[in-house]
Amino acid sequence: MGRYVATMLKELVELKEYLIEQGIYDRSVIGIDELPMMEGYCIYDARKEIEVFVYERGQKLYVKYFQNVDEAIIYFKEWVLDDPTLRK
Repeated sequence: MGRYVATMLKELVELKEYLIEQGIYDRSVIGIDELPMMEGYCIYDARKEIEVFVYERGQKLYVKYFQNVDEAIIYFKEWVLDDPTLRK
């Protein structure tokens, strides 16, 4: 029997690479297709839609749903890039 292997959408991989290049990606406060290690921003492929939200105290806050991954990424980038605390 084959084993199920979850794969990240290539667009989300590219987003992660972009944030790393910008010096913004920090796994503790940004989750791409996974929850952040602490609290912070998240973009998640829920398979039927893309969810963008803030993860805080075990809760999804300010959740926005997208059918189009590119639109979700644009929204997520604007949200994250506008946060001055993420700049090093």
